[in-house]
Amino acid sequence: MPDCARALTPSCSPPLSSYWRYISIYRHLQRNPENQLYPLFEYFENWCQDENRHGDFFAAILKARPELLAGTQGRLWARFFCLSVYVTMYLNDHSRSAFYELLGLDTTQFNRHVIIETNKTTARIFPEVPDTDDPAFWPRMDKLVGLSRELSAVSAEGGALAGLRKVPIFASFAAVLLSLWFGRMQRAGSADLDPSVAPVY
Repeated sequence: MPDCARALTPSCSPPLSSYWRYISIYRHLQRNPENQLYPLFEYFENWCQDENRHGDFFAAILKARPELLAGTQGRLWARFFCLSVYVTMYLNDHSRSAFYELLGLDTTQFNRHVIIETNKTTARIFPEVPDTDDPAFWPRMDKLVGLSRELSAVSAEGGALAGLRKVPIFASFAAVLLSLWFGRMQRAGSADLDPSVAPVY
């Protein structure tokens, strides 16, 4: 797999986040063709639409099984799914900042845009999504990036005490993840699934 394709494929990338990632890159390269550094990007529009169709199929499955999104359990699964995807994507992409810089993109701004748009789309079907307008949300995400870099630095340095030096970093990482989990959420969802919830468009 070419390096650029590998960079575009996060380890946890369901259809909606993939669509917004790809369409955002495509639109950026349409405006800045001088940054189109690999022939792969010539086919990006079709790739984007494939991911969009995957997202539609995923939504159709959930609408066919509304019990999966119902009640407290459904909201907790939605919260876990969204946060696990957003955190994984944010950390992975910040570890590959050089690639996005080659495309003329700011990694942080790009990731925030993708997560915000993915969240809006996800809110049309999921009963609950993270509130990305919460003033604490992005500082927490950025804190995870900083801690991830600290872990990488300790690993690179090595030494007999490297494992011990990682313990407080892991503890801080877990604390930030918990703060995201218990952070502000936005009730959402489709009126088709829960008439008591106003649809989000």
